[in-house]
Amino acid sequence: MKKISLLISAISLSLCSLAQYNNKNLSIDEAAPAAANPKPSPNQYTHKNLRLYPVRANQEFLEHFKGVGKYTSMKKALEEKKVTVSEAVDSSRMISNSRRPNQDREQRAYTGESVNKLYVENTSSDTVLILAGEVVHGGKQDRMIAQNVLLPPKSGKMDISVFCVEHGRWTYGDGLATGGAVNFTTNRNASSNKMRKIAVVDKNQQKVWDEVENVTTKNDAKSESGTFRALNESKDYKESMDGYTKFFKEALKDQPNIIGVVACSGDSIIGCDLFATPDMFREQMDNLLQSYSTEAITNGKAANVSQAQAQAFLDKFLTDETKQEAEVMKSGAILKSNGRKLVMSKF
Repeated sequence: MKKISLLISAISLSLCSLAQYNNKNLSIDEAAPAAANPKPSPNQYTHKNLRLYPVRANQEFLEHFKGVGKYTSMKKALEEKKVTVSEAVDSSRMISNSRRPNQDREQRAYTGESVNKLYVENTSSDTVLILAGEVVHGGKQDRMIAQNVLLPPKSGKMDISVFCVEHGRWTYGDGLATGGAVNFTTNRNASSNKMRKIAVVDKNQQKVWDEVENVTTKNDAKSESGTFRALNESKDYKESMDGYTKFFKEALKDQPNIIGVVACSGDSIIGCDLFATPDMFREQMDNLLQSYSTEAITNGKAANVSQAQAQAFLDKFLTDETKQEAEVMKSGAILKSNGRKLVMSKF
């Protein structure tokens, strides 16, 4: 009898942990006005080429995940010097900055260093969440993170997958060379959502370079080294980005039950990101808005995806949780901790 009771208990716990990311607990239906915010919350927000459908969680979902804790974004962790990002360097084989940009491939072959790997270390007591698509500046070339990563406190040095987003440089710059390692000091950019998809789904360096070229050319932000961060120098892009981010930050603030969004441009759904808690979503919102907005500015058209279409997109992986992981992983990524899903990204 005791064994049967234990078995039933185990099955119950398994079902409980499973029944969370589903269309009973998550929806894009209009939320009721909060007492402190009498203005009704609509079920979609549109600015120019981008429409976001907030995904709202019910109380059961919020209760289930309320104990997962807080997670610091990599952007904040870098700003507060809680995380270091570096690449392994053999100082005896360092190459002069005088190398021409178009020699980058030969330089990579000469050094024998790994373009598609960086090292990250969390030196703080925070837990840091890194999203695929975040761009770090520095080292021998700027890179884009290629996977969702959870960095525990005092993590020690961990290697992560990355893609180059600066095709024409393989040299140190800005006085960053420090001997055995070169730290990446900023991540002012998040890649376009198409670049995120290439990193997560296609895992193809050439396609990343092609899309960097597409984004920078269309936004009149070309540079000698072909870096994605040249977008920071484009006045038109920056003005457009400011308009998008200001609108959506204002629209989404003070809504505690939002755990993610479905992002649309033209007649297409360009992506969906869901998190275990509203706090996690808010912490990552700046990066997500930049990714969605860059996609809308560069490749988008006036948004006209309906709520029914957005809900149907969600239903493909929310309806049957037993098949959820397989469906998401066809064109997305899942990050888990202690058996619980913290992040689901679908493109």
